Amino acid sequence: MLILSIVLNMIIGLMNFFEYVLIGYIILGWFLFFGAIKNRDGIFFKIYVFLASKIEPIFLIIRKFIPPIAGFDFSPLVIFLCLHFAKAIIFKLFFALAYG
Repeated sequence: MLILSIVLNMIIGLMNFFEYVLIGYIILGWFLFFGAIKNRDGIFFKIYVFLASKIEPIFLIIRKFIPPIAGFDFSPLVIFLCLHFAKAIIFKLFFALAYG
């Protein structure tokens, strides 16, 4: 049971880390869009490009099913909801297995 607990905690930790990375990507995208990041050679732009290279392939999968509507992209929201529900399912499975 201890090993299962460690593995599930690692999975939840990775999901939380991905949520923080996604939030950082969204905020940096807003800064770039509104002109707060003007230097294309700066560190923030490099971080944004790095995050985009990792996150955009996931967005593309979601955009196949839910295209942007009126210029608003719902793919980050869908990913947040999927992560939330996945974490809830993992918690329920863990407690069902642990306390049966």
